[in-house]
Amino acid sequence: MTDSPTIREVTLRTGIPSSALRFYERRGLIAPSGRRAGKRVYGPDIYARLALIDMAKLAGFTVAEIAAVLDLSTGLPREHWQAVARPKLSELDERIAAAQRARDFLRHALECPEPDAARCPGFQAKLAAHTEALARG
Repeated sequence: MTDSPTIREVTLRTGIPSSALRFYERRGLIAPSGRRAGKRVYGPDIYARLALIDMAKLAGFTVAEIAAVLDLSTGLPREHWQAVARPKLSELDERIAAAQRARDFLRHALECPEPDAARCPGFQAKLAAHTEALARG
């Protein structure tokens, strides 16, 4: 791999399809640094930039939200990033809490000594807790 990887090299290294890379280009998230033998090439920072995009997506940002704060020329302006990141942090905390409840629910169902997990008091308690969480929104 070179300091200026082709779109194919980026795809092979990251697993991100070339169609997604072209989509990111159209949305202003990445830009090729030029062409080599008629193929797009990217700068050496492409992998870090794609990692940032992926991390933002994992945090719940849409591609449009990422594009709104990620400036190709200046990077990630702090004031823009903070304005969008603060609300995402609470959304992420809520998703983590829900995933932990789901994990605990499944773990209990798998490890429950009762012959019918649905009749287990611990199982029922977890369902009740989730029912309350749903009612809170």
